[in-house]
Amino acid sequence: MGIGPIRLFRSEDEGKKFEPVDSMLELSDDVKQKWDVPPRLRGTEFPHVRHIFIHPDDRNLIFVLLEHGGVLFSGDAGKTWHDRSEGIAYVDMHYIENYPGSKERYYVSSARGFYRTDDTGQHWRRVEDGMPWAYTELHSYSHEWHFVPGGPPRMVLCGGKGSPGVWSRERSTPKGHVLVSDDGAEHWRIAATGLSHELPYMPWVLLAHPNDAKTLFCGMGNGARGYGFDAEQRGLGAFYVSRDRGESWEPILTDTPSILTAWVAPI
Repeated sequence: MGIGPIRLFRSEDEGKKFEPVDSMLELSDDVKQKWDVPPRLRGTEFPHVRHIFIHPDDRNLIFVLLEHGGVLFSGDAGKTWHDRSEGIAYVDMHYIENYPGSKERYYVSSARGFYRTDDTGQHWRRVEDGMPWAYTELHSYSHEWHFVPGGPPRMVLCGGKGSPGVWSRERSTPKGHVLVSDDGAEHWRIAATGLSHELPYMPWVLLAHPNDAKTLFCGMGNGARGYGFDAEQRGLGAFYVSRDRGESWEPILTDTPSILTAWVAPI
């Protein structure tokens, strides 16, 4: 479990008791000086753990993403940690997965760019060909994404034109999109069947169906926890489903408040 200010906790008894994993705090001051938030949020918000990824084939391999702060890696189940942010200029990180079957190849989404590494995070490069705002400094915003089982492995990614701060400064909507790649992020295309080419929402959360590998759910909204907006305005949103690995989408719920987080479970 991760929190903000940045700290990790671990449970060995199914969540009955947690103990701190403070080895991460032993990283150098040069690394920890990146653990920060935008100036306007200092004193109000704290940098925090955004995502924890444990490799499905080797539980010694752990990535921790910080918002803001970069990519941290442990190869020994959390005993020691290394900063693995080289090549990522703006370290506002969101979500990471490995290429199926690989222990060296990973992809990570961020507030400014979508990245690939082939050496367990020692070097990252942007892989955005086909994205609407590819390789731009401010507008290539990506949030949650997943590999979807099948052949070949498909990547489905939630993207938008800039971060909430950018939307506020430019007085724009998120102009969100759902993107698909079938070649390991070498090329991307917009999955527009059933969706507008540019959504009025940001697709925030992407969920896999617990029993059907072809089915995905997506929660969307034009609000962002008050960041860049009036905190009392929840914004509008919708909840969509795809039954063909992200190729086409249909609404389940419309005209809802912004859906920023969600969970799907069998009944």
